[in-house]
Parts: sequence; structure tokens; C-alpha cells
Amino acid sequence: MRIFTYTILAMVFSLSGCSSQKKLVKNAPFEMGQATCQSWTGGRPESGSGIKLEIPVLSDKMDNIKMQQAFFRGKIADINMETREGNWIATANFMKVNSEKQDIIMHEDAKQEVGNKPPKLQEKFPFEISADECVVSYADGDQIKYFKIEGVKEKKPLIYQ
Repeated sequence: MRIFTYTILAMVFSLSGCSSQKKLVKNAPFEMGQATCQSWTGGRPESGSGIKLEIPVLSDKMDNIKMQQAFFRGKIADINMETREGNWIATANFMKVNSEKQDIIMHEDAKQEVGNKPPKLQEKFPFEISADECVVSYADGDQIKYFKIEGVKEKKPLIYQ
């Protein structure tokens, strides 16, 4: 009987664990315009490539709110606030990682391997969204909240010389 009781208790506690899915807010406390994205490619291989996401912020009520990260097409990027022609624009640049492998020093003396960099672990993407949707995280006071933006328009790619 004890085994049965412990089994039931273990099942209840395992099912009541924290959710890995972040909760989305229905309405953001600020107003936004039409979000756009644009692929870009540098003129040289070392320049890289990526996608730039731009979200016009139409609201002036941003006193206690700080936009933090954007989640878009399986990638995560920090948001920077810019002003253009007197308007606020939240921008996030999603860089594509260069797939070149770095040299690794292998030596029988471990001290000779000090310069090796550990591999970067890929962060798990916390949302299930389509290609024309993005999620923005923002700090409202002490809480971090998430808001989904639908219908992100894609501009023509930008190719630098």
C-alpha cells in the first residue's frame, strides 16, 4: 500500500511542475505599428548575414517598460530602441552564425589546451510560432512579459557590395 501511495504522490508532483512554455500577454501596454523584417547579406564572407526585424512603437507610454528580446523564426536577439524622424523603432538583428570551425589545440599536457573555447549550446526556442509571427519580451516593472506580433511583412533582401 505504501508503494502505491508514493507512486501516486510522485505522479502528482511531476505533473504539477513548472511549464516550459512562457505565458503570452493578450494586450501589450504600448501600441505598435506594422512590423517588418528584411534579410541582409554582407559583401564579404566575414561580414555575415542575417535578418533585421523592425517594430515601430507608436505609444509614448514607455516609462516603466523596457523592451528586451525578440523571438523570430527560431532565433533570439536583443532589442535596441532607435529614433528615426522623431519616432521610436524597436530593432532586433538576427545574425546567422558562421559555420567555420575554430582550431582546437589537442595536447597531452592539459595546460597547453587553455586557449580552446567551449562550444556554444543552442538555446531552446520557447515558442511555437509561424514564420510571419514574432514574440517580444519586455520588462514591466519587475516582471518579464511576452507579447506576440502577427503579420510581420517581409521586405526585399538587402545585399551589400
